[in-house]
Amino acid sequence: MSSVSEGQHEQQRKTEQQGPHGQESRHTQEEGTDTVDAQEHLRRIRAELSRIIEPGDLLGGVVVDHMGCFEAHALICSGESPSARLVQSAAEAAEALGLSGRQRDLREALVRWRTRQDQAAGARDLATLRRLGGGILVPEDPQWPAGLKDLGPAEPLALWWRRDRSSHPVEALPELHRTVAVVGSREITDYGARVTAEISESLAERQVCLLSGGAYGVDAAVHRAALRTWEHRGEDTPVDSPLPTIAVLAGGLDRLYPAGNDTLLRGVAQAGLLLSELAPGSSPSKHRFLQRNRIIAALAAVTVVPEARWRSGAQNTAHHALSLGRPVGAVPGSVYSPLSAGCHRLLRHTPTEMVRDAADVAELIAGVTPAPEVGQARPGLAAAGTAVSSQQRLPLSPGEEAEAAASRPEDSLGEADRLLLDALPKRRLSAPGKLSEVAGLPMPQVLGGLSRLQRKGLARSVNGQWGKALSRASS
Repeated sequence: MSSVSEGQHEQQRKTEQQGPHGQESRHTQEEGTDTVDAQEHLRRIRAELSRIIEPGDLLGGVVVDHMGCFEAHALICSGESPSARLVQSAAEAAEALGLSGRQRDLREALVRWRTRQDQAAGARDLATLRRLGGGILVPEDPQWPAGLKDLGPAEPLALWWRRDRSSHPVEALPELHRTVAVVGSREITDYGARVTAEISESLAERQVCLLSGGAYGVDAAVHRAALRTWEHRGEDTPVDSPLPTIAVLAGGLDRLYPAGNDTLLRGVAQAGLLLSELAPGSSPSKHRFLQRNRIIAALAAVTVVPEARWRSGAQNTAHHALSLGRPVGAVPGSVYSPLSAGCHRLLRHTPTEMVRDAADVAELIAGVTPAPEVGQARPGLAAAGTAVSSQQRLPLSPGEEAEAAASRPEDSLGEADRLLLDALPKRRLSAPGKLSEVAGLPMPQVLGGLSRLQRKGLARSVNGQWGKALSRASS
C-alpha cells in the first residue's frame, strides 16, 4: 500500500511538471529559459566590461569586485556621477589592496571608461566569437581557472576563448599542476630552438599542457613541439590528457597576431586553445603584451625561459610568476650570446632556478602547492599589483642604466602617455578623438599627452592628425 501510494504521488508530481503529451510544463520550461537568459546576460555584461576597461586598469577590477559586475556596468553606462559614499568606499577598497593616489579616484576612472562606452556591444562580440567556434569564460563559471584568482585586482574581467573543434574547451582547461609556461625572445638561435624543442616535447610526452604567447621565436617553437607530440600520439592519447597547448594572445581572437603565425595559431586552435582578455577586434599593443604576460604566469604552475634578451617580455612574465610565488626556471647559455643574457640576469638576480631539461622542470612542478580555493586568503596587490607594472627592473650597473636610458626614451613616460603612444598609428594619422577611444583616455589627457610625446620626439602632427614619429614608425 505504501509503495503504491508513493508511486501515485510520484506520478502526480510528474504530471504537474509535464504537459498532456509528456512534455515539460510551461512553468518548468520557463525556469530553464530564465536560467539560460540570466547566464547570457551575465556574459554580455562581462563582455562589455572587457572592452570598456583596459587590461591592467586595477581600479576597474576593484570596482567590479566591490560593486558586482552588473552594478559596475550600470554605473559606467548611466553617465551619472557616483555618490560621495560610493567614491569613498571604492577608494577604501582600492587602498586596502595597495592602490595609491589617482589610482583610487573613481570619478576620474569613470571619465576614462566612458570614452569606450559607445564601443560596448556584448551581444555582437559574443556572436563574432561563436561564429569562430569560441565564446567567453567568466569568473562566475565553475571552470574559471583557480590560478587567476591569485592576481587579486588584476584578475581578468573575462577570458575570450577560441577552439576550432566541437568539444567545449572550458571542460578541458588543464589544472594548474599540469600546465607549464615556456616563453622567450622573438628571435631564437639554433641552440635556443633545440633546447626549447627538447624540453617542450618531453613535457608534452608527460601530458603537460604547454602555455605560451603565440609570438615568433621561442613561443612558436613551443607550440610547434606540442603539436608535433600531439599529432604523433594520435589515437593513443589518454582520455584524461590535458590540452596539448594554449596560446594567450594580446589582441582579439578574430585577428590572429602575428600574421606570420596564422597557420600555427589555427593549428593551436584546432588541437588546443586560444585565449585572450581582449574583446574581438582589439589590436595588440606593447601595453597589452605586457599585461597579457600576467595571465600566462597565473595559468601555469611553472614558467620556463629557454632563451631571452637582457630586456624582453619573457623577463616580464618571469617576474609575474615570481610575484605570485610560482617557480621560474631559466636555461643557461653562452656568456657571449645576447639571447641568453636575460636568462643569466634572472639566474643572478632572482630566485630563478637553473633548468637543463624536462626532468628539472618536473622537479619544479612537484614543489608547487595547490592554488587556494575561492574565498581563501590569496595574494593581493602586493603580489599581483607590482606584476602588472609596465616593466619590472632588475638591479643595473651604472653603464647598464645609461644604455637603457639612451635606447628606450619611452621608459620615462607615465602610464597614460605610454597608453597614448601605443595607440598612435605607425604609418597613418589619427584624430585625437579616435585616439581617446583607442587608448581609453579622456580628451584633455590625450591632448596634453600628445604635446608631451611630440616634445620628446615620439609623435608627429599633420593638420591636427597624429601618428608616431617617422623615425619610431620605421624602426
